[in-house]
Amino acid sequence: MDVSEARLSRIESQSSIDSSHDQRRQGYFSMNKINNGLRSLSSRGFLRNRGKAIPLPMKDTEKTVPEFLVNLKFSDLFDLPGEYVLMNAEMLSTLGNEEWLEKLRSHGTPLTCLKNDRGDSVLHLAATWSHLELVKNIVSECSCLLMESNSKDQLPLHVAARMGHLAVVEDLVASVTFFSARLAEEDREILNPYLLKDINGDTALNLALKGHYTEVALCLVNANRQASFLACKDGISPLYLAVEAKDASLVKAMLGNDGPQRKNLNLEGRKYLAHAALNSLSTDILDVILNEYPSLVDERDEEGRTCLSFGASIGYHKGVCNLLNRSRKGVFVCDDDGSYPIHLAVEKGRIKVVKEICKRCPYSKLLLNKKGQNLLHIAAESGKFRILRHLTAHEQINHLANEKDVDGNTPLHLATIYWRPRAVRELGGKKNLLIQNNNGLVALDIAESKLQPHYIFRERLTLLALVQLHFQNDPRCAHTMIQTRPIMPQGGNKDYINALLVVAALITTVTFTSGFTIPGGFKDSTPNVGMANLITNPRLILFLIFDILALETSFLAVVSLILAQLGDPTLYQSSVRVAMISLYFAMYFMTLAFFFVMVIAAGNVRWLVYVIFCLIFSILTLAFSRFMPHLLLHYCGSSYKLMMPFVSFANSCDDDGHESPQFSAHKSEKISNNDQVEMSDTT
Repeated sequence: MDVSEARLSRIESQSSIDSSHDQRRQGYFSMNKINNGLRSLSSRGFLRNRGKAIPLPMKDTEKTVPEFLVNLKFSDLFDLPGEYVLMNAEMLSTLGNEEWLEKLRSHGTPLTCLKNDRGDSVLHLAATWSHLELVKNIVSECSCLLMESNSKDQLPLHVAARMGHLAVVEDLVASVTFFSARLAEEDREILNPYLLKDINGDTALNLALKGHYTEVALCLVNANRQASFLACKDGISPLYLAVEAKDASLVKAMLGNDGPQRKNLNLEGRKYLAHAALNSLSTDILDVILNEYPSLVDERDEEGRTCLSFGASIGYHKGVCNLLNRSRKGVFVCDDDGSYPIHLAVEKGRIKVVKEICKRCPYSKLLLNKKGQNLLHIAAESGKFRILRHLTAHEQINHLANEKDVDGNTPLHLATIYWRPRAVRELGGKKNLLIQNNNGLVALDIAESKLQPHYIFRERLTLLALVQLHFQNDPRCAHTMIQTRPIMPQGGNKDYINALLVVAALITTVTFTSGFTIPGGFKDSTPNVGMANLITNPRLILFLIFDILALETSFLAVVSLILAQLGDPTLYQSSVRVAMISLYFAMYFMTLAFFFVMVIAAGNVRWLVYVIFCLIFSILTLAFSRFMPHLLLHYCGSSYKLMMPFVSFANSCDDDGHESPQFSAHKSEKISNNDQVEMSDTT
């Protein structure tokens, strides 16, 4: 029995432990499948006749055969020994040197028998470290190692592709091509390492693309296009990776051009290639994919979204236009959750996409999701004010503001539930202010019932906007921002009070110390010993006044914060309010005192005084404009008319944000448990 037949005997003994039944049903090759092919060749006497049964025009191929392959025979591919020998440290120490193969031969063990502790043969090692000449020498001497796998079921081709060694991959591909060319047409698929998957389900092409080695991938695709459609265990195929990599030429090479007789795309794993093309923001790739396989436009991703819905949600306007140019029917195809593409565009704040869909398909403005919500409902709930204003101003759908969803909520109800003050001001009208939901609540009732006892700015602005709308429609409405529940001291407020106490104590210390370090110093002669030298300077007098005010207000804040920690709920509420206002004015007075000190120091340098004035008072003005609306809204007993000058401040409040933590912990009175929706990210 010769060596080739001995190997076939080993193959027969291993076939009893074939665990690749599922693999046979797919399009890729396992080592068992290759071995089965070898048995088939043997049964036809191919190995015994050394390839004489293969009529092949060798003279036409000799010109293109690399020099290191010229003297090889097809039977050399199967000349594997029976036992493997583990390489020792001495053998591995000279890896890569020109003398490495000579030293390995000097040990008397055939090169084909040597493996390291991970099952790598000498060809695996040479390919890993991109030693091109070694690879050529090993293939010339031990071509059987081309089809030898390591412990991860990876051939040398897998290893070279994973490392991105293009030159090595090209030589390995040339070697495989050389041997395949000596097989009959019907037998060539037997020797196909390109379809072989490792233990992770990766082909050599998949490994190359995961490492972003596009040139290596293109070389493998040119050798065999079938591997492009095989997915690894994660369900990701090389074609999907090529689309993600935005490589249009590689995608074209993978898809090929089979003409009008092209077959269906037998793609494993993720089939939503159009989604990946949209996500890569490449209409070129989108055109390549959909021109070859138009049916991919109907695929859905893992979240059940159509490709048009996905494009609308990410705001890729050019891609959405591309899809609409092909067909507009996708506008009226809903996702698995019942939403249409225009709904996702509104929810994510993609105003250009919304305009485009409304322009091409005007009827889409009337579409409802599975909750019975129209575009105004979605815009109000998600806080996309720009889109809401566009819809009400330019799309002639104001009548939808009075429509109810399945829970009886109008868009104004949802804007109130999710505390969107700008949306409330935009949607509020004489009719819908008095519309009741299924629980018999109007929007103002919802705001009052859900208002948190602890101060939350957006909630107060929303309530204020509703009060303003009611007052405009009925001037007899005299609403006061009454707090329905007292603020209860919580354990989490201790750190908050301690932080305020530290700030107040620091201001007290600084202002007290500045009283003994008055600018200009003190007189040391009688009868005015200890009197300030600049006592007649009006700027020093203003400094002293503001310094004293800062000291007293900060001292009041310290006392109030100490009282707030006694545990009395009523005392806590009033003490925190007094402390907050006192602390604000203390900082304000301290800044003014500092300003007059700087003016004294600047003396008669007018331009410096102007610079100091502009710097300090611009900051003070900004602080006042930011704090005063909060201060007035924080006092729940403040009259609506008193706060009217600050209603316009709601326009600077961003509706698009997360709801308050207190709100998210409660079930809304209007929305059922199933319909609680998590807020989308800001855009």
